[in-house]
Amino acid sequence: MTRIDFFRKLARYLLLLIMALIVLALGNKIVSASDCSECPGKGICNGKTDCNKY
Repeated sequence: MTRIDFFRKLARYLLLLIMALIVLALGNKIVSASDCSECPGKGICNGKTDCNKY
């Protein structure tokens, strides 16, 4: 393995690690459709009327 290959692999793994950390940090804040701030928990809702399902 050459030095260039080592640095390319290192950069690739560092980028994957950064992306994984971003996904973990923002995973609980992702909402698919409407404002679910009034729903209990962190479920996916389709509006205020859908809060009872979660």
